Order: sequence, then C-alpha cells, then structure tokens
Amino acid sequence: MSTALRCAPIHGAPARNPQRGIALVFVLLMLAVAMGLALITARMTLMGDKASRNDRDRQIAFQAAELALNDAELDIMDPEINHAADKTKSNATSVNKARGCSFGSPDEGLAPGAGCSATTAARGLCGLDPSKALTTPPTPLYQYTNWEETDDSKRTYVNFGEYTGRSADLVVGDGTTPAKKPKYIIFQTTNTNIAAGNAVVPIKYAYKVYALGYGANEKTQVMLEGEFYKPMLDKFCSK
Repeated sequence: MSTALRCAPIHGAPARNPQRGIALVFVLLMLAVAMGLALITARMTLMGDKASRNDRDRQIAFQAAELALNDAELDIMDPEINHAADKTKSNATSVNKARGCSFGSPDEGLAPGAGCSATTAARGLCGLDPSKALTTPPTPLYQYTNWEETDDSKRTYVNFGEYTGRSADLVVGDGTTPAKKPKYIIFQTTNTNIAAGNAVVPIKYAYKVYALGYGANEKTQVMLEGEFYKPMLDKFCSK
C-alpha cells in the first residue's frame, strides 16, 4: 500500500511591487517642480510690479525736472510773467521785475560772481568758481549748489514757481505727484558766438540751466540740463 505525500502550501510574505515606490518618487518630484514654478512665477510677478513702480516714479521725476526747466526759461525770458506774478505778492514787485529784466541787460545786473547766489534778487544764478573749475577733474556745474539745503538764507537754488508765480500750479507729496517741488540753478555765460549765415554774431547772454526733479519717492531723482539764449533785452523792461 503506497502512501501519497502531500505538500502543504508555504505561506510567506507577498512579493513587493516595485512600481509603487517609483510612483511615489514621481509624485514627489512633480510636486517639487510645481512648487518651484509657483515660486518663480510669484517672484517674477513681484519683480515686474516693482519695476513698473520704479519706472512710473522715474517718469514723475523726469516730468518734474522738465517743469523746472520750463520755469527757468520763463524766469529768464519773460519779464512780464515775473512782473504779473508780483500782483499777488505784497513785497516783491521791484525784486521780480528787476530779476526778469536783468537777464540780458547791458549792465549784467544779476551776475553773481563765483559760485551760486543766495540773495533774493539773484538766487540760483551761478558763475564759474576758479577753485572748482580748475580742479582735476573740474567740479560738475550741478554740484555748485546744495540741492537739499532748506534754509532760505543759505539755499542757492530756485524752487519751482518762486519767481514766476506758478508755485501753486504743482501739487506735491500726495503719493502720485513729486515728493518735493523741482528746483533749478542758472549759469550765465558770456562771449559766446553763434554762426548766422556768413557772419558770426556775438551772443553775450547764454544761460545753462540744471533742473532737479523728484519722484513720488524723494530718493528717485532726475537731473536735466538745458540751454537758453537771450540776445536782447525785452522792450517791456524799458518802460
């Protein structure tokens, strides 16, 4: 009689599926990539917004400096505007009319000498200073004044509208306008010649203007340079 041998099944731990580990790693990698892309996008958005604000602020400063150049041109060229502005000022009639008419006058009534003047009639008018002009390198003309001086007895720059009566036309400091009023200085040059056809005409009264404008943030500043010529005295000044 034969006896059949039966083999009992061996129960052990099931075999691991390697695909489950790969899927987890893949999901973690995709999550890291997504988070990285989100962070990069957020950073680029913030940088773009900051660049846009900076550009807008610089445009405000640029436009303010242009306003100061225009104000300086009126200060130099149009004594009638200076005179008209006196009507709203109780104590400046003779000062402003004298200033407007002295630009281009035969006696050079506003010539300040070396450096920039702080006197009421000639404030902001500058002449070459040998101690600065003869240095190596020479001091830039726009550095002849302290642009941040606020003491009226010491400051040698002109605030926007100071001599043209337009000061109230510019609102400052509301967050979307210049933080401060723009300002300027004027250099008077002499013995300048320009060509007129075949002749050379002496233009004795040429003026170089430096204007400083501020953005909504006062640390944003733009400096502009302009040149103006006044070869003859306005007929208004002879009255």
